[in-house]
Amino acid sequence: MDPMGAYQQTIVWTGQRVAGVRTEDLGLPTPCRDWDVGALLAHLVAAIWYFKALAAGEPVAELMRSLTDLVGDDPFASYDQAARAGLAAWSAPGALDRSYVLPMGERSGSEALRIHQADLLLHGWDLAEATHQDSTIAPELAQFALETEHWFVQPAMRGPGRAYAAERSAADDSDEAQLLAFTGRGPRWR
Repeated sequence: MDPMGAYQQTIVWTGQRVAGVRTEDLGLPTPCRDWDVGALLAHLVAAIWYFKALAAGEPVAELMRSLTDLVGDDPFASYDQAARAGLAAWSAPGALDRSYVLPMGERSGSEALRIHQADLLLHGWDLAEATHQDSTIAPELAQFALETEHWFVQPAMRGPGRAYAAERSAADDSDEAQLLAFTGRGPRWR
C-alpha cells in the first residue's frame, strides 16, 4: 500500500466514525485521557488542516494559533470540508516529493503523510471506541500504520503528558492488536 492510498482509505474510515457521532456523545471520555469526544474531533479536524497547509506550502505557525472551534454544530461537515481540502493538497503534483518541517524534525512528503495517516487512523479508533461504534480497522490499514509507528515512535515520546502511552501487551498477533498495543491502546481503556 502506498501513502496516498492509505491516506484516502483512512479519511473515509475515520469519516464514517465521525458521521456516527451524536451531539450527546461530545462530552464522553475517550482513550485519549485528556480529551473528550468533542476535543478529539477538534484534534482530528485541526490535524487535517495542519497537514493540508504543509502540503500546500502555507504557513502553519499562524494557522495553529487560529485553530479554535473547528467542529461547530456539525462535526461531520467540518471533518468532510477539512478532508476534501487535505486530499486535494496531498494529491497535488510534487506534494509527496517535497520535504516538510514538522515539530519532530524534517520529513519527506511520504513520511509526513504516513505520520498523518497513522494519527487519523488511531484517533478514528479512539472515536469509535468512545462512541460505541465498530472500531475494527481494516488489516491493510493497520499494517501500514503499524509499520509507520515502529519507525516514528521514539522512547522520549512515551509517558505521562506525552503523545504516546506506554506500550501494552497485544491481545493477539493481528496487525490491529499490535498497532493498538504499540501505541498504548487496548480494549480495557475505560
